[in-house]
Amino acid sequence: MLCIISHDKRPAFNLAAEEYFFRNFDEDIFLLYINTPSVVIGKHQNALAEINPKFVRENNIEVIRRLSGGGAVYHDQGNINFSFHRTVSDTAKVSFKAFNEPIIAVLRQLGVAAELSKRNDILVNGFKVSGHAEHVFRNRVLSHGTLLFDANKEMLSRAIKHPAGEFIGKSIQSVRSKIANISEFLPQQMETAQFITEIENFMLKNSKNASKYTPGEDDYEKIEKLMIEKYSIWEWNFGYSPKYRFAKKAGKTGIDVFVEKGIIKEISLSSSSINDDLKNDICLRLTNTKHEYHSIEHQLNNMITNQQTIEILECLF
Repeated sequence: MLCIISHDKRPAFNLAAEEYFFRNFDEDIFLLYINTPSVVIGKHQNALAEINPKFVRENNIEVIRRLSGGGAVYHDQGNINFSFHRTVSDTAKVSFKAFNEPIIAVLRQLGVAAELSKRNDILVNGFKVSGHAEHVFRNRVLSHGTLLFDANKEMLSRAIKHPAGEFIGKSIQSVRSKIANISEFLPQQMETAQFITEIENFMLKNSKNASKYTPGEDDYEKIEKLMIEKYSIWEWNFGYSPKYRFAKKAGKTGIDVFVEKGIIKEISLSSSSINDDLKNDICLRLTNTKHEYHSIEHQLNNMITNQQTIEILECLF
């Protein structure tokens, strides 16, 4: 097994690194990384339905879609992400429970009474400290998860709590759970860096043929390329969302939109402060526009009053 620690904290880079190592290496891999504040959503989720758009936008929190399924998770520098990559003879016989067992063993070794839930989450005293997701490609299995070590729980709660409005579609919805930080249960205080070292040392000692792997220049170039071409673009992070309908009211205004591949395909607008002709013009202007804040704001610029623009944007997010 190759043990890799990423020292780059860019979310798009680390998700690209996961995919790069997963698809291009035959060896078993154990990867650890930390991201700057971000919301990482499952491959089949509706990005806008999983976040608080205004809070995320105002706090410069990135939204990135990952390779695997499952629900949305919040990352910051108090959250450690682990990732197992394994080549198997039969993916149908893989037990994903086995991937969480080493992490549970580390926590117990540190005096934390961790256990596995039926949903493959790691719990401590009934609180979720780790979520889990998987992806299979040919004979390779990716199993990864989060470890809430000292995450900002208030930011987490606000970033992934969507305000009023109704989404209708076939996207996978997140299951909310009671969460806690691992640091709250440690018998002795520990820094994040020391916790990462404990995990790495455990894996090196207890995994067959384990050794450290330092990515080379060629690795970095290919990861950067994948990051730029996939994980940094709107079309993957938002446009990949399954088609959906969204309706919301704000003030005197109400909007109903149908969105496909992130693009508004149908829109209806009700407002007592906008005449019918202007409403029709607005709907025409916003049709085939990205369901994205700045794209819509740009389309409405100089078309209506600032207050009307604010109400329409409030309705759309």
